Amino acid sequence: MNIGYLRQIISSIAEIQPLGRTAEISGIIYHIIGLIRYNHALRIVALHYDKEFAQQAEIVEITESNGCQPRTNRELLRGDSSVRMTNIFHTVEIISIGEKQFTIDGTETMPCDLQNWEIPVIFTEFFKRGWNPDGIEYQSIENLFLTTAEISGEYDCIPDFGENPVLRLTFRCEPKPYWVEQPVTLLIGTEYPDKLYFQDKDLSANHWVQINQVYLLDIWEETMKSFDDPLLAEQFAASERNKHKADFERHFTAICPKDMCFLVIEYECEEDISLRFQSREWLNATIQDNISCMGFLIKPEKKTGILGLPLKTSIMAEPISKNCVIIDTELVFYSILQKYDDVLL
Repeated sequence: MNIGYLRQIISSIAEIQPLGRTAEISGIIYHIIGLIRYNHALRIVALHYDKEFAQQAEIVEITESNGCQPRTNRELLRGDSSVRMTNIFHTVEIISIGEKQFTIDGTETMPCDLQNWEIPVIFTEFFKRGWNPDGIEYQSIENLFLTTAEISGEYDCIPDFGENPVLRLTFRCEPKPYWVEQPVTLLIGTEYPDKLYFQDKDLSANHWVQINQVYLLDIWEETMKSFDDPLLAEQFAASERNKHKADFERHFTAICPKDMCFLVIEYECEEDISLRFQSREWLNATIQDNISCMGFLIKPEKKTGILGLPLKTSIMAEPISKNCVIIDTELVFYSILQKYDDVLL
């Protein structure tokens, strides 16, 4: 940090308009500070305080300071799900201010660390324009989080919303995980005529899945095909393609050696539910800090399964031998798409 950086932060703010609206949703306090315009970009800024998360985070910090850090992949997954900050602003799709409606392009959240100069600058600029942080002013700053949401479009000035406009937040669907940890033995290339029934550990809700097929995917072979795609050759020079290819091989070897595959499960289940499987060996293995996580999406060849429902896939992004025939897995958790009701402030 230096004074030049501080000057840059202050000078980048072209215009500010406080809103100062607070709402408590499911025990979490949300406070919309107002709008900031940076050049032609318009953002809405909000604070939120999750008491339960603050308490859980404190327990985890104490536990880790005593050397009790997660040792296995299972413990790591459990920790990620048990200490998860709820932030409805991440799923805001549309914000209405008065009679005007705006689409949100993306959000960014950061803890309110006053050593990050951007945060006290934002607070100071809003205070100078009459911001009243009613409902959140006495919460400890280190337990607050600041979210900025990018509003779609370009703006030469902040629109006129009239006096005391009503704010409405409209949300998109997001997946919410529920832990199962049910052992499932999978046979590669075998037909699965019966439904598999399962329950989540907390709510004991009954669900089912119809597995259609289980197969091994040579992710190396599929990826190498993409590097040879004629469309890619039109967009990138051979030297650039070779560089990307070499970078992929270097990074991906640590995740999946060339003689290994990923397991793919194609299944049908209830609407808005998706499943995650992992091998029991991987779940109980020691965490490897040098291995990074990568997400993969595999589209099924058929649109519908044996029950006539849309086919879905779960890919186990862990290396498995090409000679594997049977594998002990767990249905670790399922996720259901959920949507918050509109919020008026």
